[in-house]
Amino acid sequence: MNIKENFSMFRLIEFPHVLTLMNILCGMISVLFAISGELKLAAVFMLAAVFFDFIDGRIARYMDKVTVIGKELDSLCDIVSFGVAPVVFAFQTTKDIGEGWIFAAIIYMVFLAAGALRLARFNVKELHYFEGMPITLNGVVVPLFYFFGLTSWYPFIFLVAAILMISAFRIKKFI
Repeated sequence: MNIKENFSMFRLIEFPHVLTLMNILCGMISVLFAISGELKLAAVFMLAAVFFDFIDGRIARYMDKVTVIGKELDSLCDIVSFGVAPVVFAFQTTKDIGEGWIFAAIIYMVFLAAGALRLARFNVKELHYFEGMPITLNGVVVPLFYFFGLTSWYPFIFLVAAILMISAFRIKKFI
């Protein structure tokens, strides 16, 4: 067996993919900080994930390195950074609300499922617009609500976000 064959994945990786991977790393760091109670750092890393999600595609287009693997990788990273990380973050802020945490947890699971559906729809349709709210927006909204002290609104915000992500309204792509 050729050693190069074992590492053939490395030949597929382009610079924009490294930026996409920074997205998931920031998302996972956000999860870990949220679990450990470091919510400010968790929020900052969620915003950092948004930054990497914002630039990876632009740089891929600029470098003419847009690939199918890049699109798939982007969605896999997005479900962690803008699906799982916001859920863990929100749960950490609402777990002490008494018995209402069960209702909140159900909403967070609906939100996560809606995010996965949103990303799957995005990956199978070739559209020149977004259909439904992009999942990345959660990486901005959740930290902003935290920094403004509005975490008690999370169950409502997550429910609205879930509905918006799976809705059929169109948003123009600017780039």
